[in-house]
Amino acid sequence: MPYLAFASNFTWVMVIGLLGPSVPAIIQDLGIDYTRAGLFFTMLALGSLFGTPLAGAVSDYLNRRLLFSLIAFLLAAGLAAVGLAPSYSLILLAVFFLSLFGAPAGVVGQSIMLQMFPERRERYLALQTMFAAVGSLSAPLLVFLNLRAGLSWRWPFIETGGLALVLMTAILAVRLPAAKVRTDRRSPLGRILGHPRILTSALMIFLSVASDLGFSFWLAEHFRTELGVSLPLASAVVSLYLVGMISGRLATSRLVQRFRASAIIQGAIGLSLFALALFLLLPWIPAKLLLICLYGLGISPVFPLLMARGTAAFPDQPGTASGVLFAAVSLGGMVFPLVLGVVAAELEIRRAYWLVAVMLVVTLLVYRWSERRWPLPAQAGE
Repeated sequence: MPYLAFASNFTWVMVIGLLGPSVPAIIQDLGIDYTRAGLFFTMLALGSLFGTPLAGAVSDYLNRRLLFSLIAFLLAAGLAAVGLAPSYSLILLAVFFLSLFGAPAGVVGQSIMLQMFPERRERYLALQTMFAAVGSLSAPLLVFLNLRAGLSWRWPFIETGGLALVLMTAILAVRLPAAKVRTDRRSPLGRILGHPRILTSALMIFLSVASDLGFSFWLAEHFRTELGVSLPLASAVVSLYLVGMISGRLATSRLVQRFRASAIIQGAIGLSLFALALFLLLPWIPAKLLLICLYGLGISPVFPLLMARGTAAFPDQPGTASGVLFAAVSLGGMVFPLVLGVVAAELEIRRAYWLVAVMLVVTLLVYRWSERRWPLPAQAGE
């Protein structure tokens, strides 16, 4: 089963990664401006913001095999719709559709995995997010190969839809545990939303999006416009960040077996701040390239271990807890790339990146405060 969770997260994050490298071809094909193209990302995050908490909550009650396979099918249908839609408005609608019904693939797979293997929560979440980073790395490669072969930007979406159908077939072939039916009268969503560890974990996950998507989103533009690097090299620097991210999450899956999660999180944020400060202060491009990889390595454990921290508070309701925390990711994805873009327009991207450093410091302070205020009972994490 953990491999189905890994595959579902890989597939969904790969879908997210298709849009960015496809945008230039979409703009040229449809004759739209940057603002209208930017709405694709807004709709993608908006659908995920509503879809993930809802699907996460119902996954604690409904037939999980049916729900999981249906989500994979709807994701495939949404990807095919994006590839076949003839107009801008229909593509925009298809992007929202695939996000609303397809984004929950990751959260439902995670909820099943956490119910089956609660004692391996941190290790498996680190591995799951490592596969997500591999999906981010695979998406632009798929777009590049299709465009290099002279195919339309639509083909990568259709091909990834085929991958979602393979996922659906695999889900139908595996026996999954039944959801636990609860009889408590109080709304489980209300209990979870009111829990301080969920609230603080959601806040830190929201802030951590600035250090992940906010950093990587503007990286190529920073190298192209402010450092004078060629466009091909500027486009490739994000791959160095993802290499560091993949390596770090693979290492995290081992480190959690030897060190406390709290020590790893605090050490990771410290390493990230060190790498980011050097990246912004040193003028040499080769050093910056190495520091991008080091930054990805440093920031990699933060999200999966914060996710583990939050879901451990409700081990019997992993779907609802995961959905709430994934909603914080979607909200951060809507806010931070835009905020950094506004700051960069007024100043420059290099100065805007100091806001990422501020978010890292705030995340660290919130973490240290919340761990002292609301320590997790030992039995809750078991």
